[in-house]
Amino acid sequence: MGSFSTCQVEEQDPNLRPARGSLVSAVGCTVLLTAPALRGAGAVSWEYRAGSEEGAILSYTSHQPPNVSLLYQNRTTFNESSLSLRVVLQRGDSRLYRLRAQEEATAWFQLHVVEPLSQPSISGNSLVKAGGSTKLVCSVVEGKADAYWWKKNGEPLLRSERIEFVENTTLCILQASLSDSGYYTCVVSNAVSQNETSFLLQVHHAANVMLPVLLTCVAVGLLAGVLVWCQKRENSCDNCW
Repeated sequence: MGSFSTCQVEEQDPNLRPARGSLVSAVGCTVLLTAPALRGAGAVSWEYRAGSEEGAILSYTSHQPPNVSLLYQNRTTFNESSLSLRVVLQRGDSRLYRLRAQEEATAWFQLHVVEPLSQPSISGNSLVKAGGSTKLVCSVVEGKADAYWWKKNGEPLLRSERIEFVENTTLCILQASLSDSGYYTCVVSNAVSQNETSFLLQVHHAANVMLPVLLTCVAVGLLAGVLVWCQKRENSCDNCW
């Protein structure tokens, strides 16, 4: 059995990846399932299987209108001459499909339906003091991302002594310097889509950050002592906030 898929949803690049015996497509796209000629094709049915659940998408007898199940009504088109089936995909259509005639049936065909990703969002402090630490968290509202990666000013961002990644969704910058200012981009992808968003981080000077502070203690007009206070360096992503 063969198949191909086209996407009719605007502003989506599904990057479809057909494979032998299976196809990856996106919610809102259209898939065309085709099959070779079968013996006893005067009466056929397109069927699906999901785990232990099995059912008919439609059944057809020559010269009779096809009988379409409620689950697939208003989103399928059946070609009576080729017996092909066109389906507009929804969530939950990741199933096995086949065409069955009176005397034989095709092998099951696996269809994977993936929800395209929405544009990710980045949360975090946009203004950071030099010497401090911060983290940027990337999240996606719609769809499930299979991969995350980061860029700075359009270039790939790599791990270093001061740059850490937590499950790739979180970027930690330790002991920030002025050179860390710039646009940070989170890129997300899955089998049918890729999206990204950028975040402007500004690192500014702070006169009292990372510098010893001298405090003179005076008692009864006499110098009692000198205390030195220092701000502790943050060297862990857990202390970014």
